[in-house]
Amino acid sequence: MSSQIHGSLVLPAISPLLSDEQITPGSNGYIDADHRIKSELNWSQLVHAEIIAVTTAMRKNARWSGMTVSGLNMGDLGQRMGLRTPRFTKENHPQNEENPLMLGFKRLKEAIEKFDDVRDMDTLTLVTPFLDVVRSGNTTGSIAGTALGSIEKFLHYGIIGLQSPNIGTAMNALAKAATRCKFEASDAASDELVLLRMLQLLQMILTSECGQVLSDEAVCEMMETGLKMLRRSAEHVMINIIVAMFERLKVLEDEWQFVDLQSETNDDEKEVSSNAPHMKTPRPTLSPVSKSEDDEKVKEESGTESSDTEQILSEKTEENESSTETPQDTPTTTATATVEVSEKAKDEDENLEAQKSRAYGLPSIRELLRVLISLLNPHEHTHTDSMRMMALSILNVAFEVGGRSISRFETLRSLVMDDFCKYLFQLAKTNSIQLLASTLRVISTVFDTMRPHLKLQHELFLFFLIERLSPPPGAGTRTIVADVDDDGNVGFIPVSREHSLETRGPGHVEIRSASPNMFLGRTNDYPKPAKGYQPDAMAISGEVRELLLECLVQCSRTSTFLIDIWYNYDCDISCGDLFEELIQFLSKNSFPDLQNYSLTSFHVNCFDTLLSFIKQMVKRSEDEAYADVEEDNDLVPVDELLRRKARKKIILNGAALFNESPKKGIQYLTENGIIEADKENDTKESLAYFLRSTQQLNKKSLGEYLGKPENFELLQVFMRQFDFKGKRMDEALRIVLETFRLPGESQQIMRVADTFADVFFEQKPSEIADSLAAQILAYSIIMLNTDQHNPQVRGRMTLQDYMRNVRGVNAGQDFSKEYLKDIYEAIRQDEIVMPEEHEGRLGFNYAWKQLLHRANSAAPFTSCDTPAYDKAMFEQTWKPIVASISYAFSTAQDDTTLEKAIEGFYHCSLLASKFGLHNVVDSIISNLAMMSGLLTKANSDSSLPDPIVEVAGQKYVISRLAVRLGHNYRNQLAAVTMFTIINKHSNSLRSSWTKVLQIIRNLFVNSMLPDSMIHFEDFLAGSISIPLKPKSPVPSKQNNRRDGSLLSTLSSYLLSPYSNDESYRADPTEEEIECAMSAVICVSAFNLEKILADISVLETEPLICFMKAIGTVGYDSKSIESTTTTIPYDPTTILFLQFMVTIADRNINRIDILWPYATGYAFGILNHAERQSVLVVERTVVGLLRLCIQNAASDNTQDEILKCLNLLRDFPPTVMQAVAEQMMAGIYNLSSANSENLNNSDFLNTILEIKQKVASAM
Repeated sequence: MSSQIHGSLVLPAISPLLSDEQITPGSNGYIDADHRIKSELNWSQLVHAEIIAVTTAMRKNARWSGMTVSGLNMGDLGQRMGLRTPRFTKENHPQNEENPLMLGFKRLKEAIEKFDDVRDMDTLTLVTPFLDVVRSGNTTGSIAGTALGSIEKFLHYGIIGLQSPNIGTAMNALAKAATRCKFEASDAASDELVLLRMLQLLQMILTSECGQVLSDEAVCEMMETGLKMLRRSAEHVMINIIVAMFERLKVLEDEWQFVDLQSETNDDEKEVSSNAPHMKTPRPTLSPVSKSEDDEKVKEESGTESSDTEQILSEKTEENESSTETPQDTPTTTATATVEVSEKAKDEDENLEAQKSRAYGLPSIRELLRVLISLLNPHEHTHTDSMRMMALSILNVAFEVGGRSISRFETLRSLVMDDFCKYLFQLAKTNSIQLLASTLRVISTVFDTMRPHLKLQHELFLFFLIERLSPPPGAGTRTIVADVDDDGNVGFIPVSREHSLETRGPGHVEIRSASPNMFLGRTNDYPKPAKGYQPDAMAISGEVRELLLECLVQCSRTSTFLIDIWYNYDCDISCGDLFEELIQFLSKNSFPDLQNYSLTSFHVNCFDTLLSFIKQMVKRSEDEAYADVEEDNDLVPVDELLRRKARKKIILNGAALFNESPKKGIQYLTENGIIEADKENDTKESLAYFLRSTQQLNKKSLGEYLGKPENFELLQVFMRQFDFKGKRMDEALRIVLETFRLPGESQQIMRVADTFADVFFEQKPSEIADSLAAQILAYSIIMLNTDQHNPQVRGRMTLQDYMRNVRGVNAGQDFSKEYLKDIYEAIRQDEIVMPEEHEGRLGFNYAWKQLLHRANSAAPFTSCDTPAYDKAMFEQTWKPIVASISYAFSTAQDDTTLEKAIEGFYHCSLLASKFGLHNVVDSIISNLAMMSGLLTKANSDSSLPDPIVEVAGQKYVISRLAVRLGHNYRNQLAAVTMFTIINKHSNSLRSSWTKVLQIIRNLFVNSMLPDSMIHFEDFLAGSISIPLKPKSPVPSKQNNRRDGSLLSTLSSYLLSPYSNDESYRADPTEEEIECAMSAVICVSAFNLEKILADISVLETEPLICFMKAIGTVGYDSKSIESTTTTIPYDPTTILFLQFMVTIADRNINRIDILWPYATGYAFGILNHAERQSVLVVERTVVGLLRLCIQNAASDNTQDEILKCLNLLRDFPPTVMQAVAEQMMAGIYNLSSANSENLNNSDFLNTILEIKQKVASAM
């Protein structure tokens, strides 16, 4: 492939009309994207056609009518052949008086004939005649528009391409001509079309492949023109240009293109050097007309668009005249003047070559970014909201396309970190819905693409959102606070916001970001509306509230959002507990408004965001990709982070105590190891470091403490922590006075000023002779600051006054005039703002400056895509999350919310089980048990048995509990959810086993347990069920007849499981039967048999907790021991005994652990056998003997088995008689067990004694 060198650009020579081959990017860094239209005409045909189109349009005008291109250059031929020079040359021939434009096309035709291939033709030669038409002020709009269209076609069809000769100079000349397009104004509509066509050409110039050779100056001029012409109809054109420009950032390797410009930039003033490309800020008069303007205003200003067009044309004409026309020393004809303009334009084009050695890059992009950001300044009243919205729309596209690329370049990044974020945050306080929506969208885009570089800005904005969205203080404002007790039970307490504010003491400090509260209630930096503005009002409209919350939700959609917040802010001592505050905010706002108890989309969004946080944790815990990745060494271990958090909490508590009482605060910090003594047992260094580094300290209290005489040595140590080298005294004093507020007493002020001056002089400043001079100068600066900025001072000091005041104090000499002048001007222009002294705009600017200062030393923002911190985060926030889920479940009015809550319970249980947080699972189970309604004893107030019906061949008891459960859909869901969690995570249950067993007890007494769970082995009868009522004589019973009803209800009650009773509860209705059937289906979904089977294989700790829970729920031995009355029959005592025996039977290998709980339960019953029901004693004896038989072969249980036999031997005769049959059958089975361990004398003697007592009792 051959190439041609033009300037310093290496341009591959490929004809777009002859080859479809793509150009490979080379060392020039260009991106070649072939978006051209392939024409089937020859290139020369196309060019000739466009020449004809333009000249035809020109001849329609009276100025060029009757002229032909062929006769414009008479006399040249004879001159070239050596003949006498004609009287009139081409420059002054009367026929050429107004024909330089036609002459240009004539010459272009001649030039075309010399080339067979467009690749050989100079691009500047090709476009110059068309450019002359565009920038000539004598053409009409239609002529200029035709010429613009011709150039656009050349770009579209590839006649002008990246490989064309002299392309760099031609493209920059083209850009310059397009931005300085001039024509005679006609009707507004036609002129508007020409301007729009000019914008489209600008878009084509920059977005085509040839746009890469444009210079920074050309790009800036193009963008300035586009911004001046910006209307809604042209906004998309500007956006396309922005996309092309910011896409270019992705291929720029470094900032070499901006080094020379940066070196000439004043960093303090942040002004671009005069040598850098510069754009003017668009005039507000040319801003788009807002659609919100009413019709009357439109009618009154019916010429708005045309007048805007005229303003553009007028402004462009003035600019061009000032830049292109030169004063004439002698009068010239119109033709001569016109030719000179054309020739001068060509000269300018030729001079462009020197400037095009490199394509546009950072300089133009930075200048564009600067101008767009400046349009957002809310305090610049010449900028309308319509202009700001246009700028926001363009900036949003810029960051969508190149946000991450912007962050690579310090020159661009600094603009974003400072002015851009500051203006965006101020605009975020507006109540204009459209402006706020645009602002929040841009903020979200910026943080999504540049968050690692905007750590403190991101923190401040999130705190702003939380504060702005929180309920404002006011009468009747009440919120719900969730409280989780030690047992995991969730309670909800309505609390007024006023009450929470009243509990704050006078020294209260926000335990938040170290950034001052520049947004939070006390400042209003956005320009105030003319009417109806209340400075202290924090209430926001519903639309604003929704927009702010949507922005917060948008931020949280990133999978690592909350991990990043916890890691970078909560675990950073210098930042606020943003993660905790955000979770608390979302939790509180998941509850409906107590004023109307309505659940709005606001509450739903908060709840959904909480659930998404849990979902992301679950996804990470189940993602195998994380399991294979080794721990990132760049991330801090979780133990270290937790240590930092603990230290941070101590520091914040100490700061709060210090604000109330410095003595108490210092004592607390010393006791907790924050303030430590050095080798000489001196704590001043440590205390001084704490006082300077802790942003949460009250600046006024700190100043008063340092100014006390007894703290003079501490003040000296405090001052020596600053580095004043290379700083002027006013600069050093400004740094010091930003850390605390000067005390009010003059003696204290002098003490602080003198100490500062002494320390400053220790660093040997060249302008100050001695420490006394330093003290006087320091105090004079403080007085000068007051004099220049105190509104009560009328006659302010001049520079001469100030110099006179400090004359002769520098060891008898004067200070340097330049030194004093610099101090005076710095103080006059920029007040030394004392902390907490100013509010509003001045206070905001001070706080913003502090934030930027902290950003320089802040720890870098780290993205944490790891599950390593999930346990610590979940352990910290599970209470408000579970409370929110519980509240949502208990108040939901639709299946969608219920489904979300159930999924939330499942996810929380899974995480708690994985992390070993048993208290979380216990809390979830306890709350679901409460919401299931199954903890209530439905039949406790009635001794009448429940009716039994037959449905589809099966017999069912229609109990009150079954009817209530089947009637309540929410209760069923709660119960199914609870038992599903138990089935999956039974090893994580501890204290909640008690409530689970209480539910099983209630199901049992209401005949709702599966048959397999209430049957047990008997020595004599085999497998029998546990009767709910004790045996009683069979009474006579009348025959009752009932008509047939729904679900095949039987005409009589069945005897089991109640034995024989004399009366029955009223017949169930069809609705009650239907509810009972729903309850049966619900209970079957509990899968209780699997739970009982799984319990047998539980880990040891949860198994022990289960056995303890049985002892609590099944039999209350303490209450039995406190009475002497007969103990009524309780079938649940037998049920839970059978559970214990079954579990022990399935865990022979762990019998030494389970034996005490099982035998202890049985002994508790049998110790009061004479007062117990015979059935209870009989079943307990059977269960105890089964335990002995199961473990007869174990050496470790021989002594325990003998204790059981001794207990049975010592039964009273009446008890012995009642249980004789079952006891003897069990003793026989025990004696028959194949174990040598039972053939000892003690065992045999005890067996013999039992048999003798049974015989005598019979």
